[in-house]
Amino acid sequence: MKLFKGIANNISAPVIGIVTRNPWTLKRKDCVLVTEDDHGFISGFGGIIAMVGDKKTSLPTIQAQKEDLRALTDGDCVSLNQDGTVRVVWEEQSSMNALLLTEACDCKCMMCPQPPKPHDKSLVVISRRILGLVKTNASRMICLTGGEPTLLKEEFFNILRLIDKKCPEASTMLLTNGKSFTDYNFTKKFIASKPKNLEVCVSLHSDVDEVHDQIVGVKGSFYKTAMGLQNLARFRQAIEIRVVINKLNFNRLESIANFIIRNFPFINHCAFMGMEVTGYARDNFDSIWIDPTEYKEQLQKAVKIVSRANLNVSIYNIPLCLLERKAWGFAKKSISGWKNAYLPVCEPCSVKSECGGVFTTSGAFQSCNIHSLADA
Repeated sequence: MKLFKGIANNISAPVIGIVTRNPWTLKRKDCVLVTEDDHGFISGFGGIIAMVGDKKTSLPTIQAQKEDLRALTDGDCVSLNQDGTVRVVWEEQSSMNALLLTEACDCKCMMCPQPPKPHDKSLVVISRRILGLVKTNASRMICLTGGEPTLLKEEFFNILRLIDKKCPEASTMLLTNGKSFTDYNFTKKFIASKPKNLEVCVSLHSDVDEVHDQIVGVKGSFYKTAMGLQNLARFRQAIEIRVVINKLNFNRLESIANFIIRNFPFINHCAFMGMEVTGYARDNFDSIWIDPTEYKEQLQKAVKIVSRANLNVSIYNIPLCLLERKAWGFAKKSISGWKNAYLPVCEPCSVKSECGGVFTTSGAFQSCNIHSLADA
């Protein structure tokens, strides 16, 4: 998520509000006023982000730079924190926004960009606050992510019910390892609680149990994930299977594709994904990283297998120049806007506007084979 840091004043606990530049708005308590001018005697706002510091005000305030203020859009939902950090927790202009419900997880995936941490209850409080403030419609998507959101049990169900109540028209995406759905009663309660337009995105990294379990770091995970998928299918739940490609599974992509179409023909979508090299992926770089050019032929064959089975299939997070041209039609712009960019070498590329670019969070850990395509 977008963030910047300024100088905090009068902030004893995180303040969450909707960005406005209108000092006369009537819904002040739910808003954070953004102003480049002296905010004078303005009162009643949840907080203020300003260029000019004012020690006389009792309102939670963060003094920030002009370029930071101008990066905010009216309607964004922001969090003002005690250390002066401003986080954009909901982007008004984004078609998809994520709610981080927990950083706890029952897996320890070797390429996880969000390494597990003990559950912080404030994350649920923040998510509920965001849902109470923002407005959504059918063109918006809410992504529930973690950690593993399903570990929250009743708190997780409560979030689902809140989305159904507050954002009934929005599409919702749940990112999960699927293991909680091994419990049939849990799955039944999930179905009863969820908003109508929800898709469950389940990670499955191999067609062989030992390989999948090695990647996710917990023995027995493969069979739990497979059973979870079957239980979800019993309720005709919309499902996407996600395969993150890495050094341990790249040579099995065709086998994985065949395994998916034979055992899970009920899914709505299958996605083969490039890695975001941060978190555990960076810690385990030598063990897990493989350049997409080394598996592009296998990947093209894998998506062809799934597509021929009449299942929707996509490629996420891989620039077009690293794919076989036959696979370009399956490549999507999948990287969240706040961490999506193009390398300098991409500037003259003739297909830049069609390419999904790279993760800024991967830093210098990019493929050395990324190049400009002069004539596509």
